[in-house]
Amino acid sequence: MEPNDQTGQESGPSAGGPNRREQAARARETAERWIGQLQDMIDQAGRQAAPVLRDVAAKAAELAAVAAENAGPVAHKAANVTEHVGDRLAARSKDLAADLRKAAEAARTQATQGDEAGDGATAGDGATADETKPDDAPKD
Repeated sequence: MEPNDQTGQESGPSAGGPNRREQAARARETAERWIGQLQDMIDQAGRQAAPVLRDVAAKAAELAAVAAENAGPVAHKAANVTEHVGDRLAARSKDLAADLRKAAEAARTQATQGDEAGDGATAGDGATADETKPDDAPKD
Protein backbone atom coordinates (compact mmCIF):
# COMPACT_ATOMS: atom_id res chain seq x y z
CA MET A 1 0.00 0.00 0.00
CA GLU A 2 1.22 3.46 -0.79
CA PRO A 3 1.63 6.17 1.84
CA ASN A 4 -0.48 8.61 -0.18
CA ASP A 5 -3.62 6.45 0.01
CA GLN A 6 -6.93 7.99 0.75
CA THR A 7 -6.69 6.75 4.31
CA GLY A 8 -3.77 9.06 4.93
CA GLN A 9 -5.75 12.06 3.65
CA GLU A 10 -8.86 11.41 5.68
CA SER A 11 -8.88 12.13 9.35
CA GLY A 12 -11.54 11.98 11.97
CA PRO A 13 -14.11 9.44 13.11
CA SER A 14 -16.54 10.09 10.22
CA ALA A 15 -14.15 8.51 7.70
CA GLY A 16 -15.07 4.94 8.79
CA GLY A 17 -17.57 3.77 6.14
CA PRO A 18 -16.56 3.32 2.50
CA ASN A 19 -12.84 3.98 3.01
CA ARG A 20 -12.41 1.06 5.40
CA ARG A 21 -14.14 -1.24 2.92
CA GLU A 22 -11.78 -0.06 0.18
CA GLN A 23 -8.81 -0.57 2.48
CA ALA A 24 -9.97 -4.08 3.32
CA ALA A 25 -10.47 -4.84 -0.38
CA ARG A 26 -6.99 -3.53 -1.24
CA ALA A 27 -5.46 -5.46 1.65
CA ARG A 28 -7.22 -8.61 0.46
CA GLU A 29 -5.98 -8.06 -3.11
CA THR A 30 -2.44 -7.47 -1.86
CA ALA A 31 -2.56 -10.59 0.30
CA GLU A 32 -3.89 -12.66 -2.60
CA ARG A 33 -1.15 -11.30 -4.87
CA TRP A 34 1.50 -12.18 -2.28
CA ILE A 35 0.04 -15.65 -1.82
CA GLY A 36 0.08 -16.14 -5.59
CA GLN A 37 3.71 -15.03 -5.77
CA LEU A 38 4.60 -17.30 -2.88
CA GLN A 39 2.85 -20.23 -4.58
CA ASP A 40 4.79 -19.51 -7.79
CA MET A 41 8.06 -19.50 -5.83
CA ILE A 42 7.15 -22.82 -4.17
CA ASP A 43 6.27 -24.37 -7.54
CA GLN A 44 9.49 -23.12 -9.09
CA ALA A 45 11.57 -24.43 -6.18
CA GLY A 46 9.83 -27.79 -6.53
CA ARG A 47 10.63 -27.96 -10.24
CA GLN A 48 14.25 -27.03 -9.64
CA ALA A 49 14.66 -29.32 -6.64
CA ALA A 50 13.27 -32.43 -8.32
CA PRO A 51 16.43 -33.21 -10.34
CA VAL A 52 18.63 -32.54 -7.31
CA LEU A 53 16.49 -34.83 -5.18
CA ARG A 54 16.74 -37.53 -7.84
CA ASP A 55 20.52 -37.19 -7.81
CA VAL A 56 20.59 -37.45 -4.01
CA ALA A 57 18.35 -40.53 -4.13
CA ALA A 58 20.58 -42.12 -6.79
CA LYS A 59 23.68 -41.48 -4.68
CA ALA A 60 21.96 -42.97 -1.63
CA ALA A 61 21.08 -46.07 -3.66
CA GLU A 62 24.68 -46.39 -4.81
CA LEU A 63 25.92 -46.14 -1.22
CA ALA A 64 23.43 -48.79 -0.12
CA ALA A 65 24.66 -51.09 -2.91
CA VAL A 66 28.30 -50.64 -1.85
CA ALA A 67 27.38 -51.30 1.78
CA ALA A 68 25.53 -54.46 0.78
CA GLU A 69 28.47 -55.68 -1.29
CA ASN A 70 30.86 -55.08 1.59
CA ALA A 71 28.53 -56.65 4.14
CA GLY A 72 28.30 -59.93 2.21
CA PRO A 73 31.78 -61.27 3.05
CA VAL A 74 31.44 -60.16 6.67
CA ALA A 75 28.15 -62.02 6.93
CA HIS A 76 29.74 -65.16 5.46
CA LYS A 77 32.62 -64.97 7.91
CA ALA A 78 30.20 -64.53 10.82
CA ALA A 79 28.17 -67.51 9.61
CA ASN A 80 31.31 -69.68 9.45
CA VAL A 81 32.35 -68.70 12.97
CA THR A 82 28.84 -69.38 14.22
CA GLU A 83 28.87 -72.79 12.55
CA HIS A 84 32.16 -73.79 14.21
CA VAL A 85 31.07 -72.53 17.62
CA GLY A 86 27.76 -74.35 17.25
CA ASP A 87 29.52 -77.60 16.33
CA ARG A 88 31.81 -77.37 19.36
CA LEU A 89 28.90 -76.58 21.65
CA ALA A 90 26.89 -79.51 20.29
CA ALA A 91 29.81 -81.89 20.82
CA ARG A 92 30.34 -80.72 24.40
CA SER A 93 26.61 -81.02 25.10
CA LYS A 94 26.56 -84.59 23.79
CA ASP A 95 29.55 -85.49 25.95
CA LEU A 96 27.92 -83.95 29.01
CA ALA A 97 24.66 -85.82 28.35
CA ALA A 98 26.57 -89.10 27.97
CA ASP A 99 28.47 -88.49 31.22
CA LEU A 100 25.24 -87.69 33.06
CA ARG A 101 23.59 -90.85 31.75
CA LYS A 102 26.60 -92.97 32.81
CA ALA A 103 26.57 -91.43 36.28
CA ALA A 104 22.83 -92.02 36.65
CA GLU A 105 23.16 -95.63 35.47
CA ALA A 106 26.08 -96.23 37.83
CA ALA A 107 24.10 -94.77 40.71
CA ARG A 108 21.15 -97.03 39.91
CA THR A 109 23.44 -100.05 39.68
CA GLN A 110 25.11 -99.20 42.99
CA ALA A 111 21.73 -98.68 44.64
CA THR A 112 20.44 -102.07 43.51
CA GLN A 113 23.67 -103.84 44.53
CA GLY A 114 23.62 -102.11 47.89
CA ASP A 115 20.01 -103.12 48.51
CA GLU A 116 20.88 -106.75 47.78
CA ALA A 117 23.82 -106.64 50.22
CA GLY A 118 21.67 -105.13 52.97
CA ASP A 119 23.80 -102.00 53.17
CA GLY A 120 21.88 -99.91 50.61
CA ALA A 121 22.02 -96.49 52.25
CA THR A 122 25.75 -96.45 52.90
CA ALA A 123 26.78 -98.04 49.62
CA GLY A 124 24.47 -95.78 47.64
CA ASP A 125 25.80 -92.62 49.32
CA GLY A 126 29.42 -93.58 48.78
CA ALA A 127 28.85 -94.47 45.15
CA THR A 128 27.12 -91.19 44.28
CA ALA A 129 29.76 -89.17 46.07
CA ASP A 130 32.51 -90.97 44.15
CA GLU A 131 30.62 -90.72 40.88
CA THR A 132 30.08 -86.94 41.15
CA LYS A 133 33.70 -86.04 41.81
CA PRO A 134 34.92 -86.62 38.21
CA ASP A 135 31.90 -84.68 36.88
CA ASP A 136 32.70 -81.69 39.11
CA ALA A 137 36.00 -81.19 37.30
CA PRO A 138 35.74 -78.34 34.75
CA LYS A 139 35.51 -79.48 31.15
CA ASP A 140 37.02 -77.31 28.51
